[in-house]
Amino acid sequence: MAVLAIIIGLLAVSAVTINNKTFSFRSNHIATIKVEGVIEGDERLIQQLTKIEKADHVKGLIVQINSPGGGVKASDDIYLALRKIAERKPVAAVMQSVAASGGYLSAIGSDKIFASGNTITGSIGVIYSWPEYVELLNKVGVKMQEVKSSPLKASPNPATAMTDDARKQMEIMVKDSYDWFVNLVMERRSFDMATTLRLANGRIFSGRQALVEKLIDSIGDTEDAKKWVVEELKKDDANQNDLNLIDWTPNKFDENPFSEYVKMSINNGLGVQVFNPQITKKLHTTGLMAIMSY
Repeated sequence: MAVLAIIIGLLAVSAVTINNKTFSFRSNHIATIKVEGVIEGDERLIQQLTKIEKADHVKGLIVQINSPGGGVKASDDIYLALRKIAERKPVAAVMQSVAASGGYLSAIGSDKIFASGNTITGSIGVIYSWPEYVELLNKVGVKMQEVKSSPLKASPNPATAMTDDARKQMEIMVKDSYDWFVNLVMERRSFDMATTLRLANGRIFSGRQALVEKLIDSIGDTEDAKKWVVEELKKDDANQNDLNLIDWTPNKFDENPFSEYVKMSINNGLGVQVFNPQITKKLHTTGLMAIMSY
């Protein structure tokens, strides 16, 4: 009985982490999901967005962004996932304290962007950074030796001085990602190239400034975004007034290794996969190349 009580308690605490098939009885609703902190490549977040895309009882999505940016690939993954959802249902973004660089890239994956007047946004650009401690090594008498197949292999290397050729290659990489970012902003915000380049010089904007520059659509919060989603849904079905907001953000309970072990034990004990354990979750970093506001 004690074990049964523990299992019931864990089921109650972790209900949001249960396989979404269990929630097929849910009524129609609007999903919300949070993109918070440095964007580093969250597999669970992308999985949730994929489930939102496919879930018929989810009629719309509001993505709440509070991020200074992050990795190029990780930000692009969120953007692409939001565009897939937007093909089937209305998607709004709500910028909170900061939604800059990769955070702004995520936002333009939606079809309507809201922000507060004091939100920090913009910072459209790409940065490739790394430490260089070759002079420190020289001072302490440590010399880095290497044999490589070509001069640009494994460059830049923090332990060796950067060559002109390596710097040029990094500049080419940054320019390529920057052009990609600029073209996305131009397409999604319906700018001409001159306007986009004027805004995409790395500077930040307040929400009020961003509205004037048409980087966002409206000053507003989650409730305003909900009203917009409902109005979009009413274009096809007038009976969409009573949709609740349900948070689909991956539960932080999943981040505890002990909880993952407990969930695996429950699955094994019951003989069915009630939980989706993340024991094999990989560690991610922003990588060297990032779209980020500092």
